[in-house]
Amino acid sequence: MRSDAHGGGLELRLRLPAASVPLDRVAFAEVEVAAVGGAATVSARLNLIEGDLEVEVTGPDSRVARATWPWPADSAPRSIELAAGERLVAAVPLVSQGSEPLFPVAGRYEVVARFAVRPGETITSNTGVLVRTAGEDAALAADLRDRDVVQSLLGAGVIGAAEPALERLAESQDPGTAAAARLALSRTDAWEGPDADPAVSRAVAALLPPGATGQDERREAVASRAAPRDAAMLSGRPVKDGTDPAVED
Repeated sequence: MRSDAHGGGLELRLRLPAASVPLDRVAFAEVEVAAVGGAATVSARLNLIEGDLEVEVTGPDSRVARATWPWPADSAPRSIELAAGERLVAAVPLVSQGSEPLFPVAGRYEVVARFAVRPGETITSNTGVLVRTAGEDAALAADLRDRDVVQSLLGAGVIGAAEPALERLAESQDPGTAAAARLALSRTDAWEGPDADPAVSRAVAALLPPGATGQDERREAVASRAAPRDAAMLSGRPVKDGTDPAVED
């Protein structure tokens, strides 16, 4: 979990959204790399698209899967300087392994993240437990297993025949799921208001990670109304450590 190279320790933390998430909702996680010793230079590619971050899921049948993005990016390395006590925070969509659902059935799943902080140096997070329950809407759960829908959510745009399912998901009672579908449908007017819902901020940061997806007005619009920590997550800026609830183990 820690590395003491280059004069300072680094810690990778994984925070899951809740103890359980129904299968008719999109699950998002948060990851953060923290400089718990001295200052450190780390990769800024804290997302699934660029490949420095990996999230592994072990299912109730002991099947091991890895959260993936449909179109990995071949991007140049980017780094960021963390002062002692600072951390880089990111959101991650837990949606698919290739074209297959990451959570195919209800049950107990163990989740762990690994991050290549520097060439040749990878750190591992705490292991989180996420229970996927059947949920109340079997149709929405089926929509989230559809390949076109999954690719539309991760691509933040409509792909194939996904639009009817996305319209249904956009009316979800779960703010993160609704935000993900509305992002794909370009219905971001529904987010207007004085403050951004943290669940919306997390969904947008996960699906439009800063650095990996370039300048995007949809992300900037949410960042301008988000709480300071969420705004940092949306922009890829470091934040000071020690201001959030403890990470679940």
